[in-house]
Amino acid sequence: MFQVSVPPISIFATIICLTLPFLPPILSLQSAVNVWPKPRLVSWPKPLARSLSTNFTINSPYHQNLQPAISRYLRLFRTEHHHPLITPSVNVSTSSPHLQTLSIDISDPAAPLQHGVNETYSLSISEEGETANLTAETAWGAMRGLETFSQLVWGNPSVVPVGLYIWDAPLFAHRGVMLDTSRNYYGVEDILRTIEAMSANKLNVFHWHVTDSHSFPLMVPSEPELAAKGAYGPDMIYSPSDVAKIVQFGLEHGVRVLPEIDSP
Repeated sequence: MFQVSVPPISIFATIICLTLPFLPPILSLQSAVNVWPKPRLVSWPKPLARSLSTNFTINSPYHQNLQPAISRYLRLFRTEHHHPLITPSVNVSTSSPHLQTLSIDISDPAAPLQHGVNETYSLSISEEGETANLTAETAWGAMRGLETFSQLVWGNPSVVPVGLYIWDAPLFAHRGVMLDTSRNYYGVEDILRTIEAMSANKLNVFHWHVTDSHSFPLMVPSEPELAAKGAYGPDMIYSPSDVAKIVQFGLEHGVRVLPEIDSP
């Protein structure tokens, strides 16, 4: 007589498996409003959508870090043509005019990207008219609203939900990722890709643990020997221009770069 040993399944996983068949259908999978992270308030009383103009534009007051974000999102709106895994159950209007413009209004464009900055925004897309409206307290809130709008556009030709109002504000002022480049070196392009992904998830702090006792990959012009002897290799060093590029890239994505420099 012998016994077959079966790996144990956690109680939590068992409960999930047993309850899944009894869960109500997920509304977000049946609609076009499937924004991540979930906004604090979404009002969309009727499942309506209409086409986005091929000449869609964004109007906004000038802001040196917001302008690159606008160019990036405008290119995304016009070219991505996202196709959801589940086709949204909406009525696409053929009689309403195409949506031509997203108008951005910012109350405090001079507000710096710092801890506790106001990232509140509201987005309104009416059933009629050619303009959607994005209102934010700061440029950083406007970036969060642009990310939300980008997630609402789908299809080829592109359509967008209408009769829609979204209001959102972060629950936490600090929403970050920490990357330790002392223990494991990551190239500049890898760091930029990480910041880009953070922005898509509306995270706002890149905690960059640059150096520690394991390695010192940061080039300090006044003390060049630190990196020369402390880095894992000559091709694993962050130059001042690399740091400036990462910081500026972060600002253009609404992500504050918070460096931590430890010494052996």
